[in-house]
Amino acid sequence: MISELALLLYKLNCVQVGDFLLTSGMRSPIYVDLRRIPSHPEVFERITDLCVNKIREIKADLVCGIATGGIPLATLIAYKLKMPLIYVRKGERGHGTKRLVEGDYNPGATALVVDDVSTTGGSILRAVRALREEGIRVYDAFVVVDRGQGACERLAKEGVTLHFLARLMDIVEFLFSEGLINRHYYESIKEYLRGCRSRV
Repeated sequence: MISELALLLYKLNCVQVGDFLLTSGMRSPIYVDLRRIPSHPEVFERITDLCVNKIREIKADLVCGIATGGIPLATLIAYKLKMPLIYVRKGERGHGTKRLVEGDYNPGATALVVDDVSTTGGSILRAVRALREEGIRVYDAFVVVDRGQGACERLAKEGVTLHFLARLMDIVEFLFSEGLINRHYYESIKEYLRGCRSRV
């Protein structure tokens, strides 16, 4: 499964090497951009199939996407699982109902939070807190790729288990083994991610 996912992401240029500034404020020699995936229906279908197979046994009443990258994924996952979809905005609207959590739900329901990539877990944690303020229980979250930079540990402290299709280093290892990432970047990424883990 790692090999298939890695090749799909590589072909869509979803995994890039260079020098990047992440949402978390960290700089990184590798960037994962999964927002391209919904533009490619066959790949989107396959990756969400992999997601559904991974999370089918998680007990939840709702699937909750996180704006923006998590919403397309959560939408198709919810549809395939025949579960209701809700989502968390980036910020409260200044008009209308001014809701942060959109969709129909009942307090006491359990939500599975879905995002595309996790780094420090900040975006997921913000969504978890917004849902809990609405009386929605959250015990699990899911991403396609976990960068291995503290999200699992940070969410665990809040009682949330992070599930994922792949860790970033596993994808990097495969791409390097196939000659798709050169040794310079491979060593740079490995050192960078090892340093991130040591700070967790």
